[in-house]
Amino acid sequence: MRKFVILGTATAIALALGAGTAFAQIKIGTAGPMTGQYAAFGEHLRRGAAMAVAEINAAGGVNGQKLELTIGDDACDPKQATAVANKMVSDKVAFVAGHFCSGSSIPASKI
Repeated sequence: MRKFVILGTATAIALALGAGTAFAQIKIGTAGPMTGQYAAFGEHLRRGAAMAVAEINAAGGVNGQKLELTIGDDACDPKQATAVANKMVSDKVAFVAGHFCSGSSIPASKI
């Protein structure tokens, strides 16, 4: 199952970037409750994303480009989630897996 998730993530990243895009590194992110009452779930998201990025990079990256992981803490708060989403856009993060709570996902998805 883990290989399927990693392959799916790599495929989604490749599709999001397009075949001919040239980056020294590809910035991807995960956002979720790294603090607050759901922080345990955020830790799972962070560890899973870090493991996937390490395995993808060890296998040669995506189209030969290494992934760089950015972590966003939304604490399952809609206002904090929009701030995280805006920061990821300004940092040119190409792909984001998240947010964990629907109350954060919905407003962040508009960004």
